[in-house]
Amino acid sequence: MKKSLYMGTTKIEAGKTAGEITSELVRVGALSINTDYKNGKVNGLRWIMRINGAEVLFDMPVRVDPIVKLIGNREQSERVAWRQLLRWVQAQNAMIETGMVQAVEVYLPYMVVHSTGQTLFQRMQESQFKALPTPKEPQ
Repeated sequence: MKKSLYMGTTKIEAGKTAGEITSELVRVGALSINTDYKNGKVNGLRWIMRINGAEVLFDMPVRVDPIVKLIGNREQSERVAWRQLLRWVQAQNAMIETGMVQAVEVYLPYMVVHSTGQTLFQRMQESQFKALPTPKEPQ
């Protein structure tokens, strides 16, 4: 039995969905947004948001390859990946707007923290999460 994929049948083009995500980010405080392209196709968003008075850069890619492995069709995978990302952003923004979380709290992994353009997540992953405290052994 084939497993169903969330947003798997979407017909909405990736560029249109990227525009919808842009609107979502502006709603929660993005000051400037750039759309990244690779081989003529949208593949990520970068935006600036004011955090504690400082303008901070965020970089959110869309990862299409895992979906291509599931369904095999690159064009459909791009539509699905962007649509899934939109739904995630909408859910995060709903929590931001109700005061349950702050924007920086949910978008923190995408904050650019290094001159190479690496995000916080990428830097931590590269260091094998060594910045995190070592778990204590149970007594």
